[in-house]
Amino acid sequence: QGQSDPITYSCSCKAAERGGEVLLFYRYWTNDPQLPLELRDLAYSLGGKIRVASEGYNVTVAGTKDEIESFIEECCSHWSFTGLSLGTKEARDRFFKPSEGCACVFNRVANVRVAAEITPMGIQDYLPQDWNIIESLSPEEFHQRCHEENALLLDVRNHYESRIGYFVDPHNGEAAIRPQIRRFSQWPQYLKNAGVFDPNGKQILTYCTGGIRCEKAVRWMKENTTQSAPVSTLKGGVAAYLAWMDDEISSGRKQPSESLFKGRNYVFDARGSTSLSHGPEPVSTCHICGQSSSQLNKCQSKGCHLVLVVCLDCSDKDIRCCSSCKE
Repeated sequence: QGQSDPITYSCSCKAAERGGEVLLFYRYWTNDPQLPLELRDLAYSLGGKIRVASEGYNVTVAGTKDEIESFIEECCSHWSFTGLSLGTKEARDRFFKPSEGCACVFNRVANVRVAAEITPMGIQDYLPQDWNIIESLSPEEFHQRCHEENALLLDVRNHYESRIGYFVDPHNGEAAIRPQIRRFSQWPQYLKNAGVFDPNGKQILTYCTGGIRCEKAVRWMKENTTQSAPVSTLKGGVAAYLAWMDDEISSGRKQPSESLFKGRNYVFDARGSTSLSHGPEPVSTCHICGQSSSQLNKCQSKGCHLVLVVCLDCSDKDIRCCSSCKE
């Protein structure tokens, strides 16, 4: 605890030969905040983070493909996964969102703990009054909805995440609204600021990394602000959209240029980010020299560690995020 998560890694585990995967999944569901012993023991053979709270669970774990397959089987047989209809591989892939990686992307064995919130918005004991107030869209539905004339895209992630990748309006190429917040707990205050954004009769389409922040953030927005525009979320987040788009591209139904997500998807592990298989062009620039790059580094000031875009040529320089950190 209190450590800054790594943003680079090299694989030194058995996944180097057998292949490995990273899972990213969650569920909001009122439940007793206790992790079953059998899952807790199994999780410790993996790397990652598991958070359990009265509102549900938030899990990102990594390991070899065999370990991940066993973990998924154990999860699907547990009562807290009841009702999710995970009987097919397609359904499990949509829910668990596997991507390439291994336990080495985390610098510790799986950290399992009970928390106040499974994703910290800073408002404890918040439960939506009506879960049906927000529409959840599949990646295909989200893609289609973005092409409607009255769509307004809203990024629910932190500024250092949306800096390296974001959705764009297909009509004009403009980036989504990207709040300049450093952590999710600043989201409520962002919304309270007068005139943050005006939908002007448009529908609001929201997204985040894997879907968990949108679930809470936009329902809180609808219940605690004067926002009356219809709001939808991208089910499974950017991770699900990229998986869907990769499948569309590999099957020949779409070209890479048709992806509405540009750049890379920031992830909270040592991979730093993920992207479409074809390797998109960077949409961000180096914090030091300004050249096009999506390479990540961190401010070197003690206690800061803000994630920055720093190209390889500048990676050995004195990296500071602002004038205060330079002093």
